[in-house]
Amino acid sequence: MAALKPKLMLVENDPYFIYLLRLYAEQSGFSVVSTNSGLRALSLAQQEQPAIIVIEWDLPEITGRELLRDLRSEPLTRNTPVVLCLWPDSHGHCDTSERESVLHKPMQYEDFVKALKGVDAWPEGNPERPRFTPT
Repeated sequence: MAALKPKLMLVENDPYFIYLLRLYAEQSGFSVVSTNSGLRALSLAQQEQPAIIVIEWDLPEITGRELLRDLRSEPLTRNTPVVLCLWPDSHGHCDTSERESVLHKPMQYEDFVKALKGVDAWPEGNPERPRFTPT
């Protein structure tokens, strides 16, 4: 029986970054659940109980800051590690705690790995895999 993969929840509204982050996460050994709705994200996080949540900071319906506040106010998601995904010029508006790290756009696979390790959410014993393995 195969071991269950840790679950990464992705809250992103840009199709390019959804694709890229899903690729990075799956190549890193995560299963992925995603939503492009910040309003749906809290209930999805409570339902799915992911090991980590990656949140776009500039969501259209609710800001990443508001979603993070809501996640931190709920017992089921209070301690879930969060990676905040944002453009460098947004960083001045983003305060993080030890349970959060920042992933700047545009990003490389190495940036993704560093952000997950920054909140101790890298799967134990999981090697850093290359983003693309030519055949």
